[in-house]
Amino acid sequence: MSHILLERHLKISALKPVYLFYGEEEFLVRRALTRLEDWLAQKEDLAARTSLEAGEISLLEALTEARSPQLWGGRQLVIIWRMERYKAKELAALESYLANPASQTCLVLVAIGLKSKDVQTHRIWRRLQEQDAALGFFRLRENELPGWLQKEARQLGKMLSPDAARQLIEAVGFNLLDLHQELEKLVLYVGKEQTITAEAVAQLSSHGRTHSIFELVDALGQSRPDKALKVLNRLLELGEPPAIILVMLARQVRLLMRTREALRRGLGSKELAQTLELPGIVAEKLQRQAGGFRLAQLQDHLIRLHEADLGFKTGMAPPHLLLEKVILELCPLPALRHPKRGH
Repeated sequence: MSHILLERHLKISALKPVYLFYGEEEFLVRRALTRLEDWLAQKEDLAARTSLEAGEISLLEALTEARSPQLWGGRQLVIIWRMERYKAKELAALESYLANPASQTCLVLVAIGLKSKDVQTHRIWRRLQEQDAALGFFRLRENELPGWLQKEARQLGKMLSPDAARQLIEAVGFNLLDLHQELEKLVLYVGKEQTITAEAVAQLSSHGRTHSIFELVDALGQSRPDKALKVLNRLLELGEPPAIILVMLARQVRLLMRTREALRRGLGSKELAQTLELPGIVAEKLQRQAGGFRLAQLQDHLIRLHEADLGFKTGMAPPHLLLEKVILELCPLPALRHPKRGH
């Protein structure tokens, strides 16, 4: 299922000439675009698919492209990304197009940055909404994710236990693309087994980067450089690029800073999860982890990570050595204690 309105239009072969796909869940937007393209290829002799983006082409030029017939005939799918970037003056060309859309073209306007209220208060977007041609793709709430994952698993030929779904969300977070990719890995991991269990999720996620980043930060909070370097080496062995590890580590430090600030304001676990837009279990982990750091310490960590990033970009040293260096700066080896000499 891509979107209930789109599926309804496909079922009766009554596509709109122009669609607006909006909302922040880009994974669902891309899935709907794939569904639409596949249907056009099977049912309506799709001749071409053109993807354009605001900032690279004017809206007038993009709409001219949509009006251009294919040399050998057939339907075409034209997608214009980041529609929210066009100014109001430029959108006048879209009103003219809507009055007389090209019959051979299915035009999809994608606006990831638009919200429901934006659509309802904008003259052009509201017009498409009234025509059932404005389709919203929004982030799922935390309590909707387990059911979504179980449905995705069934489409992949597997059953996903409720405990496994919850554990997968805890390990990965809310991002649907990340969740789907991990689910696909689990399908391969369990092989012929029909059910994906919580044990299987634990076994696979224990080697995943999200889990490892938590472990790495735990080691920093415990002043365990040996453990921190061991986790770092595991991530590198898994093939994670050093630059990605650095980005994820910086993200975790920023989350801990936000957690410390939220706790200072007296927010509980539930409010913290809503503020950080993370699963409740992940927010609880951050709450526990934040207790191992002072705010000034986290700020210093962020500065050192920024310095390491500059080292990456200037080629100061091999990236893996820069990572090891910054880990030891964040979590220095304990000073050697020399035995006292007897007198």
